[in-house]
Amino acid sequence: MRFRSDRTLRLAAFLVLAGVPFVAHAQEPQAAADSAAKKAEPVWDIVSIKPHKPGDDDVSERYAPSTYSGKNVSFKMLISRAYNVKQWLIFGMPSWASDQRWDIEAKVSDPDMKQLRSLTREERRGMVLALLRDHVGLVAHKESKMQPVFEMRVAPDGAKVKEVPAPPTAESGQKPKEGGSRVTIDDGTISGRGMSMQELADALSYQVERNIVDRTELKAEFGYAIDLHWTPEQRDKGNDNGSGTDAPPPFFEAVREQLGLKMTPGKAEVPTVVVDHMQMPEAN
Repeated sequence: MRFRSDRTLRLAAFLVLAGVPFVAHAQEPQAAADSAAKKAEPVWDIVSIKPHKPGDDDVSERYAPSTYSGKNVSFKMLISRAYNVKQWLIFGMPSWASDQRWDIEAKVSDPDMKQLRSLTREERRGMVLALLRDHVGLVAHKESKMQPVFEMRVAPDGAKVKEVPAPPTAESGQKPKEGGSRVTIDDGTISGRGMSMQELADALSYQVERNIVDRTELKAEFGYAIDLHWTPEQRDKGNDNGSGTDAPPPFFEAVREQLGLKMTPGKAEVPTVVVDHMQMPEAN
């Protein structure tokens, strides 16, 4: 996956940490205690937080089993990761949490690599949340709020997305192997294969910073092939970087022309995070 912009990076990291919530099952008391001991969540016990030096606008994040490295990141980005909500749905933060940028390095000093590699996405988000609680004193809670959204529907002329065919079988008579979904996001481009309409809606939402609700009722078994090109807003307003009259259309027009989908403004209950308290970290 290639990264060209902060918005692209936010989406990519969101997709990496998104997943089905972890559900704990009832156990006998001793079995639960044993399980908790074995599944005790690792913690970052070596953490460095430094203000990012001005002049370098590149944003990068790297997650590994026992380390995290973030360059030019905001704490708003990390809250988004920890709670699995989009950044524009975080409320109550002090202004520095989104405006100031930091270089953060975190490490598990004596890692159990087998355990770390087996962590669920929910558990990895828990490690990010622990970092926020320990180093900026984050106290926050989730709320459902009525928010403006776009409802994604099939345009009157019909959808133009193509279904992905079933992947080939290894041997005759066997069930086809799962193909999975792949997506490449660049500045003004989304190319995907095996994407569901919900995955497409999530990807598109980052371009308009508003939740997009899938109302298409399109459900291909192996997903869809997506190839979308548009002119980003900043270029559409005059700075076209030499693209001139050959530039792709603006975002909403491109979605309709190339995918056969339309966006209708609406409102819906969406998950949000409300920050009750956080303080600026001390550089170390």
